[in-house]
Amino acid sequence: MTGKLFIVGTPIGNLDDITIRAIEVLNNCDYILAESSVRTSKLLNKYSIKKKIITFNKDNEKRKVKNIISDLSSGKDIALLSDAGTPSISDPGFEILRHFDNRFITIPIPGPSALTSSLSVSPIPTNNFIFLGFLPRKNSEIDNKIKLVKNLGIPAVLFENKRRVNALLERINNICGDDVQICFFRELTKIHEEIQYGKIKDIIKRSKESDYNGEFTIIFKSENKKKPEIEELSEKVKQLSKSFSNKEIIDILSLFSNHSKKELYKFVLNIRQKT
Repeated sequence: MTGKLFIVGTPIGNLDDITIRAIEVLNNCDYILAESSVRTSKLLNKYSIKKKIITFNKDNEKRKVKNIISDLSSGKDIALLSDAGTPSISDPGFEILRHFDNRFITIPIPGPSALTSSLSVSPIPTNNFIFLGFLPRKNSEIDNKIKLVKNLGIPAVLFENKRRVNALLERINNICGDDVQICFFRELTKIHEEIQYGKIKDIIKRSKESDYNGEFTIIFKSENKKKPEIEELSEKVKQLSKSFSNKEIIDILSLFSNHSKKELYKFVLNIRQKT
């Protein structure tokens, strides 16, 4: 018998934000993998769910994954939960998923996510965006991520904690300028939920006047996208031509160029005909 691994979305703050299907899965699984047994116990107690909890987080996932896969292979049904939201989106989960094969079935149980919650109320258009999750620890690597967003010219969504959020806002401001538009979400769905929108210099001013607690989701977009002369793209086209079709090359170039796809098509076709 093939076991099932349920990736269960759970509330990011308000415990009422759970689906009927998620409750059924938690009631019927063999046991629960939880990022934190304390937090998960609060959820289970609210809905009178009595199941064995095994902690599974960044500190122990590599050590425990072998036994978990063995249980799945033997036919056990296991529910994976993060502290809040949907597992494997900047939370533990991938260490199991990377071993996915015919030994077990993976089933998503859709539910709350800070990512989708913030996107749903964002005044910044997000039909096209890049998700960065939690940024690296090193300042140089953080700066590289911010510069990437600036060069792409599309909105970015990221997570941050209270200890680093003010420093992050300052780095975005320094690299992208005072006019960057930003959505600032704190404690989504919780009692002290706060949503701010405006220019980053104004958000920074308010953040300095506040003693922030909680968890943060940030959406920002830089308008400082440089429009390179189309001829400057020649070498990129030549390199990309080794591995991609015309359409794929045009889609890639459009990520960091303001030239129309019609312009890019003519240019790419001309370059490829010469090489």
